[in-house]
Amino acid sequence: MNSSLVLSITTSIYGLAACLYLAAWVFHKDRLNRPASWVVMLGVAGNAAGFALRWAESYRLGIGHVPLSNLYESLFFFALSISVIYLIVEHHDGQRTLGAITLPLAFLAMAYASLSSSTGDVRIQPLLPGLHSYGS
Repeated sequence: MNSSLVLSITTSIYGLAACLYLAAWVFHKDRLNRPASWVVMLGVAGNAAGFALRWAESYRLGIGHVPLSNLYESLFFFALSISVIYLIVEHHDGQRTLGAITLPLAFLAMAYASLSSSTGDVRIQPLLPGLHSYGS
């Protein structure tokens, strides 16, 4: 299983979580919040696995850098970051209404990256010279 497949599945998972949170918020159905939280946790696990797989793939190709060098990779990291931050806030404050805002953003970021991958170049490539650190 490659990182692209894992991240595509994760996009669908974030979409489901976004729908659950939006339905809970719009229809005032608090019983949908708990399943939505579990779906987000599943999405974060998938997103982190896809990120780690992409990182491992870059090392296998001899390139070896954190997958943050292009828009495709940055959008997946953005979705992972806001989802993790949302889960921390939800756990700390119990504020689940925020899920109706953050999870659609995560889903849209993942969907845009997935859709732009069909027209753009998503291959793992060496870093541009401007992105190398001073010491390398």
